[in-house]
Amino acid sequence: MENSEQVLQLLAEAKVIAQRYYALTKKPLGITGEVAEYEAARLLGVTLASARQAGYDATELVAGKPRTLQIKGRCLPNGCTPGQRLGSIQPDKEWDAVLMVLLDSTF
Repeated sequence: MENSEQVLQLLAEAKVIAQRYYALTKKPLGITGEVAEYEAARLLGVTLASARQAGYDATELVAGKPRTLQIKGRCLPNGCTPGQRLGSIQPDKEWDAVLMVLLDSTF
């Protein structure tokens, strides 16, 4: 099995566990950021940066030039209240744009 296929399989399993955990505890399991980054890469074709890259999570080519992206993810479960927050944006780090990924209750 190819590496990206293995990651997809693990994320699918993690999503099910996170849903079950939330149903039991009403607390998030804490995988939203990782899922948001991977889904951005899968759906939008951005290239993920290495882990712990200061300032940005991914890169993309725009008009032939690389652009760095901070990726912020938020899971909005059914019946959530307005005013949900995203993770903090790091203005003191090097980045070009922020990509917000909104996920439903099934991630």
